Amino acid sequence: MKSNIYSTLLKLVQCPSITESPDEKNMAHVIYHILNEFPYFHDNPNHLVLHHIPEHDLYSIIALLKNPSPTKKTIILLSHFDVVAVDEYGYLKDYAFDPASLIKELHKVNLPDDARADLDSGDWLFGRGTMDMKCGLAIEIELLRYYAIHPEKLDCNLLLLAVPDEEGNSRGMLGSSSKLLALADAHDLDYRLVINTEPFFPLYTGDTKKYLYTGSIGKLLPMIYCAGKEAHVGEPYSGLNPNLILSEINRRIEANAQFCESWGSFVTPPPSCLKQKDLKDSYSVQIPRAAVAYYNWMILRDTPQIILDKLKKVAEEAIASVLDERAKQVTAYLSKSSYPLQIPPWKVEVKTYEEVYQRALETHGDVLIQYLNQKIPQWIEAGVKDERELTIKIVDATYAYYPEKNPLIILLFAPPYYPSCFNEGLTNDEAAALALVDELIAYAQSEFDTTLEPCAFFPGLSDNSYFGVKNGQSIVHEFKPNMPLWGISYDLPIDTLEKLNVPVINISTLGKDPHKYTERLNLPYSLTVTPAMMMKVLEKR
Repeated sequence: MKSNIYSTLLKLVQCPSITESPDEKNMAHVIYHILNEFPYFHDNPNHLVLHHIPEHDLYSIIALLKNPSPTKKTIILLSHFDVVAVDEYGYLKDYAFDPASLIKELHKVNLPDDARADLDSGDWLFGRGTMDMKCGLAIEIELLRYYAIHPEKLDCNLLLLAVPDEEGNSRGMLGSSSKLLALADAHDLDYRLVINTEPFFPLYTGDTKKYLYTGSIGKLLPMIYCAGKEAHVGEPYSGLNPNLILSEINRRIEANAQFCESWGSFVTPPPSCLKQKDLKDSYSVQIPRAAVAYYNWMILRDTPQIILDKLKKVAEEAIASVLDERAKQVTAYLSKSSYPLQIPPWKVEVKTYEEVYQRALETHGDVLIQYLNQKIPQWIEAGVKDERELTIKIVDATYAYYPEKNPLIILLFAPPYYPSCFNEGLTNDEAAALALVDELIAYAQSEFDTTLEPCAFFPGLSDNSYFGVKNGQSIVHEFKPNMPLWGISYDLPIDTLEKLNVPVINISTLGKDPHKYTERLNLPYSLTVTPAMMMKVLEKR
């Protein structure tokens, strides 16, 4: 099996399936044709599905291998086949999807010491997607091939789900969820467990431990829109620069440990600003009228409303600090000049998008709705495809209809949203998954002298999140009014996801440096230990 996994891995890596590129779609067809060569799928063609997600023109692959001994018990093998872009490779990007050529070129490069040692060892395969996560997908494909030939060894049915867009907005997973339920009904399947093969992800810089993950961290993308007061730069005290306010907010949020959550020994990374900009389209000597920032915010139990409450407190404290400092600077300026300045008594409110939208709606009624309904398709047609940028367009347009034109902060959310997924052992399936983790830890130690530790959350984002949605309706209630794109280009099929509330475990491959030009896969571990541990789960005992 090892040679088959390696061969399939190289075939998958050679397809440059960068998220939102044409080759992402091509990758789905490559996988489909690999699976379609299996005699099992010749005999059972309706068990192999090239699933089209029409709203995004993407494809996922769903392959069902039924146990010859009738059983409802079904295990889902989950993976994604898209990869991040290769700009960081520089002149080496032409080799990023050709591991053999890349390795030759890397010998000419001044690599970090750790990467150089791994390159010289011959045990590591370099290239985009080798680690994240085409090896995991290759293992799942080859396990399906093996058990199609030896189905009598299985303890369950197997369903392989390979999705696109995991590195983007998880449109592949979300767009495939209803198909999973339809297949369960059509084939009388009971989904008991999801096995993902995402690679090990360090909990902190320098972490070399190996983990068995039983859940996945969640994520929100809160956005802060700040409307200031424009002025000529020759009269800066007559205006209020939104960049100043946002900078103070950003200073209070960025990498602030008080916003971390914990679960036992697991601690979320602190929030980090992914973008901060003002909304001036071109150069002028006018203070910007508005600015915006949005944040990567990891969560375990915090709800959207809890995050909004935290942001409101931060914003109000930042405003007070900025206005206090402004008053000091005005006093200092007046001590140097005799100008009779008239300084506006600034009051900056903090509102949610829902509050601003409702106030604008009360004032303008259908005019606002008609304007947004007209402009949103125009923006998309003009090339504003990124959902964060589209959210900025919508909140900016909504504020234009807001009747009070004083400085204002608006709190909202942009896509995507990843629910946190955690196993509390409350159901029979959850308890069985936790017991299985203990068994796998003992197996890895005895068979491979490998120490694994249980970890409640996969710390890198993953599609595991969408198999753990609980209290979905309350989440929608909090999210929908404050996410302008909800129901336009972004939606969560909450009813479907709640029915897919299946425990997950992540049996990882071993690699280093995801999303870097030194991304690499450890072959001895990934081609031997990972598949053996998966077979331990899947076979009769």
